[in-house]
Amino acid sequence: MLAAQAAAAVPDMQLVKTAPFDLPGVRSALAWDADGQVWVIEVPETDEVESKQRDRISGAQAIGEGLRARLPFAAPRVIGTTTVDGRTLSVGAYLPGARIRPDKITTDTAAAVGEAIAQLHAIPASTLYDQGRPVHSATDAMRKATSIVDKAAKTTLLPKNLLRRWEAAYEDRDLWQFEPTIIHGALHLGAFLAEGNTITGVTGWRELSVGDPARDVAWFTTPHLAKRLEPAKTSYLETRPEADHRIFQRARFWSELDIARWLLHGIDTRNEEIVDEATRMINELHDRISGDMESDLTEAITEAPHPLSDTSES
Repeated sequence: MLAAQAAAAVPDMQLVKTAPFDLPGVRSALAWDADGQVWVIEVPETDEVESKQRDRISGAQAIGEGLRARLPFAAPRVIGTTTVDGRTLSVGAYLPGARIRPDKITTDTAAAVGEAIAQLHAIPASTLYDQGRPVHSATDAMRKATSIVDKAAKTTLLPKNLLRRWEAAYEDRDLWQFEPTIIHGALHLGAFLAEGNTITGVTGWRELSVGDPARDVAWFTTPHLAKRLEPAKTSYLETRPEADHRIFQRARFWSELDIARWLLHGIDTRNEEIVDEATRMINELHDRISGDMESDLTEAITEAPHPLSDTSES
């Protein structure tokens, strides 16, 4: 049925074989055309997945040939869309490789991840300027962080010492001295596809933009991954020595702010379970670092799982 519906998205496509393909939150199938090319057909099952799917399609379509040719890995390529029962059916190229499991990360794999991100950030930002994607300056990034802290403070759920720690970070002008780069914007371990120790593809891209490269490496600092991803940090800096000297401090700050964002998301959606979880994590974060509130934002300071780090995307 999906293959038949795909004909409306790509009228000249001749599919000769299909197979089931399991992706979370979508009805999906693999399809082979007459030339042997493998395609993925997807239809979201919920409004939430539909919204993310549209953003991913927009991001994939913004990866022009100039940028795609410079990427050291494969990125999604969507060749057609149509509407099926109010949902967006998309046809995109199949990306080879397996998702990297947290418990299977090797030193070499972690290093390959760091190298791949550094190579993305080294591509001239001008490559994306004409693709209609957001462009954010260092000042924009600082203002975004400030806004998150201010909104979280208004909930009255932030311990005062933690609030002061975050305020000191966004007021530290040196922390925000960086050159914006092309960023994926929503990276996490599940976005990477690999064959052995080679990164073959990166999925997602719904937040593709020009902005703070620290956003793409913030997940390196999440507590349950920090030790495993130390080789990724080393590889990143070796591959991109021109990176600003405080990128991983800023990354840690963004990682902490992700907990505040989780809290605000729970409040905005009136989800008490998320609010309670985020509040617990904020209090645990405060307890862990209360002995040295002035410490650099670089060290893992809680063993609690990060609320956003295990999100999977197709």
